[in-house]
Amino acid sequence: MKKHHMGKWIWYALEKIEEIDQLKAELDISIEDWRKIINEKKGNYLEMDTSIIGKESLSGSIIYNRKIEERGDYELFYFYLCGDYLITLDYHDNSLHLNKRTDIIQSAQNAISPVDGFMVILGNIMTDILYHIDTYEEKLDELIWDVKEKNSTKTLDKIYQSRHEILIWKNVMMPFLELKFAIEEAFGEDATDGRDYKRVSKRIQRGLTLVDEYEKELNNLVHFEEVVSQHRGNEIMKTLTVFTALCTPIMALGALWGMNFKYMPELDWKYGYAISLALIVLTTVIIYAYLKTRGWMGDLLKAKKKNSFFQ
Repeated sequence: MKKHHMGKWIWYALEKIEEIDQLKAELDISIEDWRKIINEKKGNYLEMDTSIIGKESLSGSIIYNRKIEERGDYELFYFYLCGDYLITLDYHDNSLHLNKRTDIIQSAQNAISPVDGFMVILGNIMTDILYHIDTYEEKLDELIWDVKEKNSTKTLDKIYQSRHEILIWKNVMMPFLELKFAIEEAFGEDATDGRDYKRVSKRIQRGLTLVDEYEKELNNLVHFEEVVSQHRGNEIMKTLTVFTALCTPIMALGALWGMNFKYMPELDWKYGYAISLALIVLTTVIIYAYLKTRGWMGDLLKAKKKNSFFQ
């Protein structure tokens, strides 16, 4: 157990659940319910106790490091927050990969209260999440251009993979927003006047705003793909319909003259072959002209243009 004195408050950073027994003897707070949470909850959880004025507390657990590849690949830590103490269990700083890494202990030293100290931790986690979201933004920009330059089923699959990823990041950040409101509910407006609380609140809002905007972009891409797919599907059906209509005279007259009846008047025609070809061409031209005047031919006979969605 690490004990950090932060001026007017103390941060107990626990590494093992057994260390809670040491706290029970040292602190005048009831943490039995918190221990039950640790034993029972393996996901996001929040519990508030405001029954005694001046001894309000907020406890629970929060997922702070989640991988997008596997459902069960995540880390969470447990916290207990009250008037003079901040207690955490299994919290590890995962911001080692950041170029400008924040010293979490030094930053917490500047916090004026346990609430602000807890917000420093949340802010550090949010910084790491925003780092991953910036990386996601690069992939999204590449995906937007892939839709135009090399659109295919693989691109559509990438869109839905990205959609799933952004939903995961949103799912990770939503509990942070809930914690922000829960702190204000439990400790009142005085607890929200701290600099770190206000700063991290803005950071949480910034992260959620980014995710919402990226989600809108992905929804637009999905809608865009649906429009293009529907248009091309209609174009295929239209092409097949036109092709079938134009080939109808050939098939009909070919079937007629392919019959093997003994008595057929056309068999003795000197110019029967030429007449049949002329009749096939004439009826095909008549059908084509009719479809053209009706506007059903469209631009199906034009070649596709590079980097065009509909041409």
